[in-house]
Formats: sequence, C-alpha cells, structure tokens
Amino acid sequence: MTSNEDASSRRLRLVETHGYNGLALLTLYDGWRYFEPSDIDGFIAFELHRGTAVACGDPVCSPEDAPAILGGFAAYCASRNWRFTFVGASARLGRIASDAGFKAIKIGEEPFFDLVRHSLSGRGAKKARSAINLARRTGIVVEEYSRPSPAIDSEIEAVSKEWLDTRDGPPMSYLLRSRPLARREKKRIFTATYNGVIVAALTAAPAPARNMLYVEEQVRRKDAPYGTSELLIETARVAAKADGYALLSLGTAPLHGATKQPYGRFRLIKLLFKALCMKVNFIYSFRSLNHFKKKFAPTFWEDNFFIYSGSLLMPAIAVITAFAPDGIPSLVLPKRLQWMRFVPQAVLWSAAATGIVATAFAAYEFPMLTLPVRVALDALRLGRMPADLMIDRAFGHRLISSLVLVVGIGAAVWRRRARA
Repeated sequence: MTSNEDASSRRLRLVETHGYNGLALLTLYDGWRYFEPSDIDGFIAFELHRGTAVACGDPVCSPEDAPAILGGFAAYCASRNWRFTFVGASARLGRIASDAGFKAIKIGEEPFFDLVRHSLSGRGAKKARSAINLARRTGIVVEEYSRPSPAIDSEIEAVSKEWLDTRDGPPMSYLLRSRPLARREKKRIFTATYNGVIVAALTAAPAPARNMLYVEEQVRRKDAPYGTSELLIETARVAAKADGYALLSLGTAPLHGATKQPYGRFRLIKLLFKALCMKVNFIYSFRSLNHFKKKFAPTFWEDNFFIYSGSLLMPAIAVITAFAPDGIPSLVLPKRLQWMRFVPQAVLWSAAATGIVATAFAAYEFPMLTLPVRVALDALRLGRMPADLMIDRAFGHRLISSLVLVVGIGAAVWRRRARA
C-alpha cells in the first residue's frame, strides 16, 4: 500500500489488477471483514459465522502470492480460535489448497464461453437459439444501461423485488445477496423492455485477471415473455466480445458434476449432493437452473470448490448460516411453510415434556407395556455374568423364561405376518 492509498482504494486496485474469480467485485460490497496482511499485496473478504471465517471466492492477490496468503489466513484464524472456509473458490484455488494440505470439495461447475471461438450455431445451442429468435419476434428490446436514471433504477429494483417474491425459497444472503445496482460503476447492466416496460435485467461484473465478464445476477418479472433471459445473455455475450473480453461466465451451476470429486473420495458428501438434487430441487430448482446454462452450449466448464480445514460439520453449518439470514430452518422450508419457523420453542419443549410424562405414566399404570424392555435388559445382564454364575438355578430359571417369552412373541408375530 502506498503512503497516500487508503484501504478502500487499495482493495479496488487489487480487484482491478488481480480479480480472477468472478466474485472478485462482490468483495467490495458493504458488510465484509477483511484479512489484509502487511507483507502481501492482497486481501481476503470474509464474514464471521458461528466461529468460522466464511471467505468469498478466492483471495484477491497475484497467483504467486496465493499459497502464502492462504496459509497466512489459516494462521490468522487459528490465532483467534476460528475455523475457516472458502465458498465459490475457483479451480485454481482448489488445486492450491489441496497441495497445501487443505480439503477441497467440489460443489459445482462454472460454464465459460470462449468469446473468440464460441457461437450459438450448431445443435448444442439449438434451444437457446430458438428462444432468442422467439424473443426478438415477440418484440423484446435489450439495451445496455450505462447512463444512470432514477426512473430506470426504480424499475430495476421493482423487477428484482418481484423476482425474489416469486421464488419458492427465501431471500438469500452472503454470495447470493440481490443487489443489482451495487458498484454499478464497475458493472455492465443490460435491461429487457417489452411494450415500453422493463421486464428483466442482467448485471455482469468484470474479472480483469482473466479478461472475463461474469454474469452476476439475472432478474425478471413473472410475466416476462419466453426467451427474455436467453436474449439478455446473448446480448451480454456479443457486447463482451466486442469490448475485447476473452471469456464470459454464467456463474456456478450448483451441484453440477459434484458427484465426481477430484481431491478426495468424500463418499458421504457425494450421497448428500445426490439427495439435495433430488429432495431439495423443488425449492431451489438446481436441475432446471443447470439445464438453463447447458442450453447455451458453453465452450468449457471449470470446477468450483468449498475449501476448509479440520472437520467438516462446523464449517458446513457456518456456511448454511451465512446463506440463511432468517435462520437455518428457512433454507429447507418452501415459502408456503415459512410460518413454521415462528412456532415458539416453548411449544416444542412442552410437547416433548408431555410425551415423556405420558410415557412414564403409561409404564407406571400398565407394567405389562414395559415387559419387552425388561426382558431385553435381563438378557443383557445375564450375558454379562461370569460363566460360573450362569449355572445358578435362579438365573437358569430366568434365562429359560426369557427365552420362552422371546420365542413366543416371535412366533406370534410370524403367525400374524403369515396370515396377512
């Protein structure tokens, strides 16, 4: 940092020089904490949740300094008894972290257009091409929004609010916070107009170290004509190519290809990801989102990572907390069931206490209900007795009685199933 450079100016300079991950511009938004070592020209943006520093994307620094700043951040967190994790890390950081002994779990893949070679011709992009042509015939007009206008700003904010209101899941925070006009002077903004009304908007952030434009956010009204989103992306692609960008990224496709882990077996994680795609898809539409990105026939895909050290449980909980401003239960409940979050804990504890009292009363009033449990406990106690005590006559009688009872119950159950 130069003598006349403040912290904010330094971060902006670093993003404009070393911004490699598409999330680099997001690190300049309000609300972050920063790790800024004095001996390295770089920084890491993070939030603190449940004793875990949850970092955004990649460290913003030169590639040569990435291993050092990663190790320094780990030591910084350890000195404060914090855990740490990176979310949305690039394939490059995944390799560096794995080589440094940290764990890197693939959480999705990011589709890229090589703007020199890519076009929408060919069978792979047939659906996207058809949607774009239909949108143009419908009369949708897409333009780049470069000169700020309070009226247009208000329309974009209204579209963003309507978009969030129509989602099945709750509003998200952390990397998925919706702020289409934040740092607008550094973004490219495109609007889609239909019958004189803005029906959709797209914002894209530069990643100068890769000469890349990153599609950060797309919002649209629920009645936007079919093909609006596709036409916005195609317009952004053409504009990026005309301005000399080498790459366009559509952002991470969550869980896409995540059952193939390059830096470990992670069997339970792969099973969890498969279950999330099947069971939580109705809330977050992972499959439809990934299908939408595939229809453009990207030139190539790159892995995207979740990086951590130590055990997985607490960093994972911290990340879930970071994404869920309304609490963890809000993430797994669709909007129509969000009221369940407000059920007072006292009611739940009362129900549990009532269940315990009812069980105890039933066991006291009707001792026969506890007979299977007592028989099982007697059998366990007998099994732990020394061999010389097992020949005792009393124990022998009890053992025989227990066996007869168990066999009788088993026979009764078997006969009932046979009749059924």
